[in-house]
Amino acid sequence: MRKTVLLTILLLGVISPLMAGHSKYTVLIAHKNNIGFYLTDGNGMTLYIFSKDVDGESYCSGGCLEKWPIFYTEKIVAPPGLNPADFGTITRADGKKQTTYKGWPLYYFFKDQKPGDTKGEGVKNVWYVVKYPFYTVMVGVKKGIGPYLVDGEGKTLYYFTKDSPGKSVCTDGCLVKWPAFYAEQLVIPSTLSRSDFTVIKRPDGKPQLAFRGMPLYYFFKDAKRGDTNGQGKKGVWFVVNPFSK
Repeated sequence: MRKTVLLTILLLGVISPLMAGHSKYTVLIAHKNNIGFYLTDGNGMTLYIFSKDVDGESYCSGGCLEKWPIFYTEKIVAPPGLNPADFGTITRADGKKQTTYKGWPLYYFFKDQKPGDTKGEGVKNVWYVVKYPFYTVMVGVKKGIGPYLVDGEGKTLYYFTKDSPGKSVCTDGCLVKWPAFYAEQLVIPSTLSRSDFTVIKRPDGKPQLAFRGMPLYYFFKDAKRGDTNGQGKKGVWFVVNPFSK
């Protein structure tokens, strides 16, 4: 019976933290009722991402690393459902290597003592478990800007002050510079509220995701993750601070 259950879990690409020691994989998909599906290492220890790493580099160093040790594995051996191509490796400023997922550097949390522990989830609104499927909306943090919404790949999201709740007035040429953002599946950090997100119907009939009623956009001059070149443009385009009142 135990072998049958384990085989079923592995075929689904999901493994219980209690069974992690039996795994041949270097990364796993685990499940917890109050978390959902999330990634762990091959021993079932929870992996985390850091909002300040929005541009793909690690900004956790010194004392930070004592609480949030880096995760690195030379070879990704992933169960069904996980694409090894989504993982990468960066060389940190201290010269050490660190594994990334979807461009986000991965960490452990020092208070997680056993498989299934997720004590780092939501810490200081900047540390989060690695959800599976991955976040479609995430929180980045940047010096001089603070927290702001990005998509799962770290691309910045903006709002337009000329819009009104539930209505976009950015059309035609405006959309060339400020493409509308839409995510069919909403996966967000635990520190955000699903009720703040809605889908509106644009003038062209296409759907667009909105935050607290205000439609969300990209900026065409943001060439890479973490860029915030649209912030304050013409006094009407701004990043979205999800924690502002």
